[in-house]
Amino acid sequence: MLALTRAQGIILAVGGAVFLLVAGAALLSRGRPRRVEAPEIPGAMRPGPSDQDLETPLLHKLQGWGVLLVGFFAIWLPLTLVLEPSTNLDQERALLTESIARGEGSVQLFSEENQGGIGCVRCHGPELRGALIPNTASPGGGAIVTPNLTTVCGGPWTGHPSIYSLNDIYITINQGRNLMPSWSIRYAGALDDQQINDIVNYVVSIQDESQVTFDHNVCINPDAVKAAYDNPDFVRNRPEVTNPNTSL
Repeated sequence: MLALTRAQGIILAVGGAVFLLVAGAALLSRGRPRRVEAPEIPGAMRPGPSDQDLETPLLHKLQGWGVLLVGFFAIWLPLTLVLEPSTNLDQERALLTESIARGEGSVQLFSEENQGGIGCVRCHGPELRGALIPNTASPGGGAIVTPNLTTVCGGPWTGHPSIYSLNDIYITINQGRNLMPSWSIRYAGALDDQQINDIVNYVVSIQDESQVTFDHNVCINPDAVKAAYDNPDFVRNRPEVTNPNTSL
């Protein structure tokens, strides 16, 4: 018998393993059908998926996405409806704040820094609490007191017998009254609707709450408007007003 050294045994074992691997790979490759390269077909001319592919995996996928989409809208739509009123309210408050700020500038005198100034303070006083101005309606008429705009929303309760609602304030500014000229461009004035709306919003915001209570505030309280019209002590544009020039 021939004795093998340890090195020879290792070489024979490794060689045998390599032979077995090569032989096994050859057998597997002979058992597989040869892959034939498919011809190049343009994408538009390639056949679509089979009916089985359409009716099972693709259909399940579309159904799954459909369920997710329905679930999304089932949550999103009610949430939008719930949040929309508060969103609109926030936007309305922001617009009102901006309008009041513009109105505050409008009532002041015109200047280089305040080019939107109309100059309401010239007749109604620096704080719009009324002032003395010449009575230009009659020669030698002396001076008259202009209305206090910080109490105008009190209407007839605070000495403004021609003001029974917020609309009366708009009418007075638009069309003018007595010595006050018309300010709306609709009546040959200089202001557009937005500018007048800004001034009214500012005037409403500066009401003296110690004199104009909510119960008698015809600018913001519909019940006060009704009470003013129904009060037998108040007569709209009553002729017994002593000084009609102060009837704002």
